[in-house]
Amino acid sequence: MKTISGGLLITFEGPDKAGKSTQIKLLAERLRNLGYKVTETREPGGTPLGEEIRRLLLQFKNESISDEAELLLFGASRAQLVRKLIGPELQQGNIVLCDRFADSTTAYQGEARGLDLEFIRAMHEFSLGGRWPDLTFFLDLDVNESFRRLRKVKPDLLDDDRFEEENKHFHQNVRNGFLKLARENPQRIRHLDATRSISDLAEQILREVCDVLD
Repeated sequence: MKTISGGLLITFEGPDKAGKSTQIKLLAERLRNLGYKVTETREPGGTPLGEEIRRLLLQFKNESISDEAELLLFGASRAQLVRKLIGPELQQGNIVLCDRFADSTTAYQGEARGLDLEFIRAMHEFSLGGRWPDLTFFLDLDVNESFRRLRKVKPDLLDDDRFEEENKHFHQNVRNGFLKLARENPQRIRHLDATRSISDLAEQILREVCDVLD
């Protein structure tokens, strides 16, 4: 089994139905075939505590969740994930693929909810312990296309998911947040057109990862 000094953390970001989960599975399979140990995880979630927080964030409707409470719940889930799963895997020299990470919090809670970006940056440093992803793939999708794909899969736009119920203005602000992050972090974030074919995207993603591995 091949190992990497310090491990490799790769995150996938983007709007709903951009194909993040599909690309993670394809990349994981290819990397395992190359001899690497790969762990797939997601945000929020990835640990027993994180999965319980995920349930609260997506489905809790006994009362409205304040924006501030929402932000801190994401931070709590991420802190647990980094210390209980991501950190140990990286220490063993393995590759971790994560479906969403800190950039999503900046885009959703910072840019779209309008919460204090400086506080969010400080929270990231605290929850991550300074361990940012080595590589991030931003699968970019127009808001109208994202909604079209959502309606195709679930015509009622998922009554049980708080975030998919948000309006187009909210999701446009989320996309703008991701675009801003991509401009500010060109060395880490790869901006990819999610309307391309699954196979084309998979090939480019594998090439980018192999460049980092080399």
